[in-house]
Amino acid sequence: MNVLEQDRELAEKIWGCGCLYLDYARVAWVNGQFDEADRWVEEYRRCRRELDELLRRKREHDQLAELIATLQERGINITAIIGKGNE
Repeated sequence: MNVLEQDRELAEKIWGCGCLYLDYARVAWVNGQFDEADRWVEEYRRCRRELDELLRRKREHDQLAELIATLQERGINITAIIGKGNE
């Protein structure tokens, strides 16, 4: 899963819960418990939103890392720029 290293354990837990909730929804659906199935689908969607946020954070991190590498290739000292912004 393409998430930040510090988010990996949480992402795996969220993924596991999402799988479980889909299984619960399927069982409820097969048993004709449609309201219960809907409830589990909503729980899955909540997990999906949380996982999407972790994936978004990783994409943003990677874009910033790419920008920093590009600036360094061009000889721009990003540390000096950041330091001036904090004065």
